[in-house]
Amino acid sequence: MNNDNNELKIDLTPYGSGTASASSLLNEHQIILDNAGVGICFVLDRRIQRCNHQFAQIHGYASADDMRGMTSMSLYPDAASHKALGQAAYPILARGERYQTERLMRRQDGSRFWCRLTGKMVEPSQPEQGSIWIVEDIDEQRKASEELKTLSHYQQLILDHAMVGIVFLQNRHVTSCNRRFAEMLGYTPQELQGVSSRTWYPNKDRWEEMGQYYGKFLAKGLSFRTEIELVRKNGKHIWCDVCSKAIAPEDPSQGSIWIMLDVTDRHASEQALLDAHQALEQRVEERTRKLEQVVSDLHHEIEERILAEERIRHLAQHDGLTGLPNRDLFQQRLEDHLEQSRARGEQLAVLFIDLDRFKHINDSLGHHEGDILLKSIAERLRQAIDGDNTVARIGGDEFVVMLPNIRSDREIENAVTALQTALQPTLNIGLHELRISCSTGIAVFPADGATPQTLIQHADTAMYRAKAQGRNRFQFYNHQLDREQLERVELENALFHALKHEEFELYYQPQVDIKTGLIDGAEALIRWNRPDHGMVSPGSFIPLAEECGLIGDIGDWVLEQACAQMHHWQQNGIHLRVSVNLSALQLEDPDFCEHVADCLQRYGLEPDQLELELTESILMKHVDQTTSLLSQLDAMGVHLSIDDFGTGYSSLSYLKRFPLDKLKIDQSFVREISVDQDDAVICRTIISMAENLNLKVTAEGVEEAQQLALLAEFGCHQYQGYLFSKPLPASELLALYQQQQREAAQVYVI
Repeated sequence: MNNDNNELKIDLTPYGSGTASASSLLNEHQIILDNAGVGICFVLDRRIQRCNHQFAQIHGYASADDMRGMTSMSLYPDAASHKALGQAAYPILARGERYQTERLMRRQDGSRFWCRLTGKMVEPSQPEQGSIWIVEDIDEQRKASEELKTLSHYQQLILDHAMVGIVFLQNRHVTSCNRRFAEMLGYTPQELQGVSSRTWYPNKDRWEEMGQYYGKFLAKGLSFRTEIELVRKNGKHIWCDVCSKAIAPEDPSQGSIWIMLDVTDRHASEQALLDAHQALEQRVEERTRKLEQVVSDLHHEIEERILAEERIRHLAQHDGLTGLPNRDLFQQRLEDHLEQSRARGEQLAVLFIDLDRFKHINDSLGHHEGDILLKSIAERLRQAIDGDNTVARIGGDEFVVMLPNIRSDREIENAVTALQTALQPTLNIGLHELRISCSTGIAVFPADGATPQTLIQHADTAMYRAKAQGRNRFQFYNHQLDREQLERVELENALFHALKHEEFELYYQPQVDIKTGLIDGAEALIRWNRPDHGMVSPGSFIPLAEECGLIGDIGDWVLEQACAQMHHWQQNGIHLRVSVNLSALQLEDPDFCEHVADCLQRYGLEPDQLELELTESILMKHVDQTTSLLSQLDAMGVHLSIDDFGTGYSSLSYLKRFPLDKLKIDQSFVREISVDQDDAVICRTIISMAENLNLKVTAEGVEEAQQLALLAEFGCHQYQGYLFSKPLPASELLALYQQQQREAAQVYVI
């Protein structure tokens, strides 16, 4: 996820459809949110409407639910900082622009830390929709940067107050020097910046001779020490004690450090002392040795500080786990290459790579093994890229790759294929053998953006489209993806509006007793009567409701409306059991059972008038937690059924654990039951198994009389489908039920 203009794109199949598992879809949504490398929250009137787990974790809360509805004031050190950010951010957000800042924030336990905050209005023309904020914990990064500044300051103090001259050379040109060195040669430090060392040698031959001589030592990583004659700016010759060493022997391009002591006076003294007393000569030699020790000690201290500075700089610019460049360093390098690409008229590609199913692997094997996996993946990516290309880790399981000097899309595709191929071999993590794939988004300069932030953002957008198409895919960015994202935002806003303004309706599909042919139940199915669009089927909006977190509120609304409708029918002397589909989010609500009991009590309903439907995947997500919740519902007297049975992965041993009343055969098995022997065997087996478990069976999607006849022969209890009736408004179902009751009553009339 990009931290400048983040977008989430999740493509889930319809909630309640007969061909998909709601739990697996929600898992994908949860994976995307919880693996985002940053905290995400939606704010309205400076209150948190919702957030992801990473946001809660950054601020010291156990879960995102703990922060819902909380005022953002609690996240700031004091009221003044809370007010200051509002005053700074509001004018920018109101213009529809992105606002970014770094602020000191407060965790739940009161501790303070630095955050990078990025905010943007969800819809600038509709301020009531609030804003979305991306939060990154940069506390450690700030500390590393401050420590780097402090060490740099200390180093400069040492250089400026050293008793010896110190100069840094690169390609025998001055990159920096201290005041003492400049004074020794009669210059200012500014005059020597960038100057060739030839400047202070007596002649060119001596300069070249020295270069050949000491170059051999420096190339081997050895210290070099000698005394040389140099020339000051005014032409006066001086003698210097020189000690030198390569900064990084393995990388000659980093140059060398030279420490010089002006020993001109010593040379003159030595000449004068040749005729002096031996005792005086010994004293001078002793003094010289002390001076040499001072020079050596100072040289060692400076070397240590330089190495420490390099280590801190590396930590501030690289990922601590994999050693790859981090986001900051990647953006710096990308900016440099973009300038070159503009000047040369070349293309450049940015790849955004996200590992498939990493959260599942991480949760299954543990974070330690997950870290080992990430380091192995990073090494494979590093080995798979060429010289000028850069791979970086920017968070979680997200990597980015820069490909400069690109000549064609085919060249990019070949590079992506090479990266995917590099990840294919099995990885041995502990006792586990893992096969890893990735989804890749591609953005190309200049067509898809001109800044590092834009290119990374567009590659991220394309990656989500690739992930939605299946694993191990790649997708080039195009502007249609932005339009689709805008349409998704508009639809999400319309969903919030629909829930608030009661645009949803419940339709009811009759459930018919196969033996009597009479209606003895109904399934509540939601429809959206969207203004200016007409009736919208669940397949068009349920996946988005799951993605944006509205599915729990919608599910509660369906339960409330179904109970109200049963109460209305009950007042008219009609007692029908109504079944309602549950989402995984409702089952995760610790107060769900109390909510069900409250609905039944308020509408004067018996618990056995309500039937709750769950898919196999939802049942199996958290077996122990689900068993406890279903046991509470069963103790209340609420009926429980498994929807779309046969499409999940439950086993007989688990079915025995759950207090179920009914299995619903998925319509995919019923559809071909009269022509496909395998489907017929599956249906017969499910019905027989249910009978052995003392469960009733309802067949879904019955559209033909021959299908119904076979189901009756197999011993099925109940069916629903277009053979009898499509889903109907409550009034039409009431009329159909009353007509059927009148016709049935005539059988007994003389």
